[in-house]
Amino acid sequence: MEEFVKADKTICILTNYQGEIYYSNIGKDAAGKYLEDIHIFDHLPVDGTVSYKVGNYSITADKVVLDEGRYYLILIQPHGNIYRYAYRDSFTGLYNRNYWEQLISGMMHRPIPKRFTLIVIDVDNLKNLNDNKGHLAGDKAIRIVGKSIRESIRKQDIAIRYGGDEFFILLANTKKAIVEKVINRIKENIRKRGKKENIRIEISAGTACSDCTCEMEKVITIADSKMYKEKAGKKVKAKQIADELLELKQKIEAVRDELKNKVIWKPNGSVDKELMEVNIKLENLIKKHLKDAQ
Repeated sequence: MEEFVKADKTICILTNYQGEIYYSNIGKDAAGKYLEDIHIFDHLPVDGTVSYKVGNYSITADKVVLDEGRYYLILIQPHGNIYRYAYRDSFTGLYNRNYWEQLISGMMHRPIPKRFTLIVIDVDNLKNLNDNKGHLAGDKAIRIVGKSIRESIRKQDIAIRYGGDEFFILLANTKKAIVEKVINRIKENIRKRGKKENIRIEISAGTACSDCTCEMEKVITIADSKMYKEKAGKKVKAKQIADELLELKQKIEAVRDELKNKVIWKPNGSVDKELMEVNIKLENLIKKHLKDAQ
């Protein structure tokens, strides 16, 4: 480990999931020895970022996507320079779960406001995106949500990618109108960015307010519960709409059959008032269907 301890610069290593080295700023042979010395393959993250210490150095491993391939970016650096890597989510640029846990445990220099609102956000349709458009589309959706959050809050607010498709936002404010404004701004930004990328992204959000006397765990539970309540409400509404459209479809089909029968029983080339009325009924149903579907 002597060679390792003597390093005086940040070492950057890019590997694939099988441990093959694609890039290193110290050469592949030297990088391979470093990876063995730090036991990196015992610490690689399933998601997000992991960090730990070896000797006088700090190790950070991030999952990254480059040219549609998935890799690990491994940084080895002196203590004191690890902060911006260990506490940042490489996908979104937001703080990560590690930062959140340090923050609420009181280990950070940055204090939690005495009065604040916690917003919990979850992506509703990430599984559908992954299944129907592929994981790259799902990854893009996560980035869009992260960027929309980052651009919708103030500098004093704290945004976290807690894990997967779940995000936390800590607002230094408990006014309901302001909180709702922030959530609406995030949703609108997501809608605009998603439209530009031809990806429909839907999110649910829950909130909870607290002061310094409340436990953070309780605040998280309340916000999480409200978020799932919104998500469940969307499912009920979606089912109602689906049922209404099915009923409308059946009505249209019945009118269509009625029109077909009247055309069959009328002499060729003759169109009477009754047939025209059926046509109008069909057109009105189609118009209603199109209006409801918008």
